[in-house]
Amino acid sequence: MKIQTLELDAFGPFTGRVLTFDTEGLHIVYGPNEAGKSSALRGLKALLYGIDVRTLDNHLHANDKLRVSGRLRTAGAEELPFTRRKGNKNTLLDSEGSPLDEHVLAPFLHGVSAEVFEMLFGIDHQGLIQG
Repeated sequence: MKIQTLELDAFGPFTGRVLTFDTEGLHIVYGPNEAGKSSALRGLKALLYGIDVRTLDNHLHANDKLRVSGRLRTAGAEELPFTRRKGNKNTLLDSEGSPLDEHVLAPFLHGVSAEVFEMLFGIDHQGLIQG
């Protein structure tokens, strides 16, 4: 899976922030303390796996307004633009706002669970401290 874009539509401290990763190579997201790096990482995990029931990323936007969008690409160049909203069901939406089945993400995630994703790709400052 290649992440093309991460759009933090209404998530954490962000409104309408877009991170673009559509060029080849390694992408590093960096910034000063409290710039939103950890929020962006939680936004990526929320996009792929759903927004946590007890999210702390609703301090600027109400729960029913939380949105994260993105565009993924497989090695075979299949692309999927989609949005994730906070909710109990039908949280994955296509570009028109219609519900998508969670199984459409399978070719992109290759069986990587949220826990494995977080352990391998989602290390944050607290994780570094804990080792």
